Amino acid sequence: MMKNNNKNNSKNTPFSYPYNFVSLGDINEIKREKRVKGEHSGKIKCSLKNLTPIFIGNKTDEKEEKTLTLKVEGTEKYVIPASTLKGEIRNIIEVLTTSCIKNVEEERLDYRGKAGERKNVFGIIEKFPTANDKGVILGVDKVKIKFYDTIPKRKEPLEITKKFKKEGFYEIKVNEKYKNHISKDEKPEDPKADDPKAINNYIQFENITRGGTIEAILWVSSDIHNKKYQKILVPNGKNYSFTMSEYEDLLYLIKQRKEAEEKNNINFYIDKLKLRDTIIFEANDKNEAKNLTFSEIPRLRYKMSPLDLVPEEFHPCTSEELCFACRMFGTIGDHTEIKNGEKKEEKSVAMTSKIFITDALSINEKNQNMEDKIVLSPLGEPHPSLASFYLEKGTYDNETSQIRGRKFYWHHSEKIKARTGYRGYLDSIRNQGDNEKVVSTIRFLKPLQNFEFEVAFKDLTDEELGILIYSLELEQDLLHKFGKAKAFGLGSCEIKITDCLLESSQKYTSFVKAYEKLDKEKYLKIAKEKYKLDTDERKEIKELKAILRSTNNLDFSETAFPIDFKRDRLGNIKGNEENSLNWFVNKKREPNFKLPHILDYNKK
Repeated sequence: MMKNNNKNNSKNTPFSYPYNFVSLGDINEIKREKRVKGEHSGKIKCSLKNLTPIFIGNKTDEKEEKTLTLKVEGTEKYVIPASTLKGEIRNIIEVLTTSCIKNVEEERLDYRGKAGERKNVFGIIEKFPTANDKGVILGVDKVKIKFYDTIPKRKEPLEITKKFKKEGFYEIKVNEKYKNHISKDEKPEDPKADDPKAINNYIQFENITRGGTIEAILWVSSDIHNKKYQKILVPNGKNYSFTMSEYEDLLYLIKQRKEAEEKNNINFYIDKLKLRDTIIFEANDKNEAKNLTFSEIPRLRYKMSPLDLVPEEFHPCTSEELCFACRMFGTIGDHTEIKNGEKKEEKSVAMTSKIFITDALSINEKNQNMEDKIVLSPLGEPHPSLASFYLEKGTYDNETSQIRGRKFYWHHSEKIKARTGYRGYLDSIRNQGDNEKVVSTIRFLKPLQNFEFEVAFKDLTDEELGILIYSLELEQDLLHKFGKAKAFGLGSCEIKITDCLLESSQKYTSFVKAYEKLDKEKYLKIAKEKYKLDTDERKEIKELKAILRSTNNLDFSETAFPIDFKRDRLGNIKGNEENSLNWFVNKKREPNFKLPHILDYNKK
């Protein structure tokens, strides 16, 4: 076992991280064919047991997220939704059968730029672009103006902050004296000192606005820590052009920012972009504006979406010629999209599934003794913009880059072994900070709860039935993962097939013999031979088995995510706080920093 490698792993030891990626497989092995009607219809009865705590979210209030329940014939039971089961089973089947990859982001991702890494140009939007004509941005002179906060803290705030205390763009008029304050963006020797070029008091502001006839914009932007200055922008006669594509990227970034602010109950001040709004951009020698944004340390969009970096052969099926997984699970069709007022063509045909999974219901009814509660660090969201983890090579700005594969979470061996002694590792997943605004309080199910569900199937071929059986029960020591907080080790589950039944050939003549027993080993053998599941010939199968295995060489005993102290460039510790952010900052200094591959953990 790699002890403590989430805290201070050596350079020769792969660091433990909660998730990894199973390779897509050989592009020559993905076979798209028309659906064939098989001979097998019936149902498979399954039991499910969670070997670690499991959390199926059901957010009912702001303070605590409870586990999902369902009333069945008057009895309230815990439930794992059919959609959750189906998603996991399909993901496994896609690997087993070299099928297309679903649920890959089609939108280009955005990322946060770094301070000082680009030369910002400021301007005022004069004209929006059209399909046939470029937009126009007026070049400006920039004057910095001191605000003591968007909403001032002083007892007698400056007159200017009273009038312009809300974020936004304000039309003002200035006189020629503004030229004495044009910013050169030179950093003062003392960072805390006022910029002598800036307007640092109301008298100076009044001096440049008295009798003013020159139109200008006062830009009061979002307040950030240590922010001292807002900006007055005065057109200087220079013009820049920008394309519809750049404009659409800007609208996307505004939409993302609005949605992010709304999650924190904040109204972003740019509701709808208007003429005379100010903008920040980069300019080339042809006076073309690129990478438009509304922040000096901006969010920008990558050139490629994650789906762009998936080999064409693995793109979602779009015709009646379907990959193995789509032939089994069907396709939803109706992927029509509206863009710029025009309806796009439908991207795929609709086809019903051959597989029908029920919700998994707990055998026992809801009981407070089956539950426990914990305050976790924020559960967070996937971050596919982390190129060194999600991409095999390159970045999202390079069309030759390629995604790593299908995402799976490792099982935490120590937590599985603990079983009912799970409380011993609660401290390793409990929130250790004091920021109550970002933590997640969840009420989860304790380990070793029993569930039941059924999988009905219709018109399956021999190999489809075999693959379905394999993906449900898996092999000895291989487990499924369900629910939220998988990164913290929750949701490791064992599925067992309790009964396998085929519709009887006598079902229409006998009420008694509607189903007959199915020899599951017969169909498992067909699937294993067809897809080489018992050999080491396919790299992706080796990777899948490694990450589904209940035992592995990773160590999550102390932390789920790697943590470290803040360090200087010589590696010396600064401060006494350990967290994942520090770890990332430190690791990014290392050349070729990236997520190890699954099979790297098997190497001696």
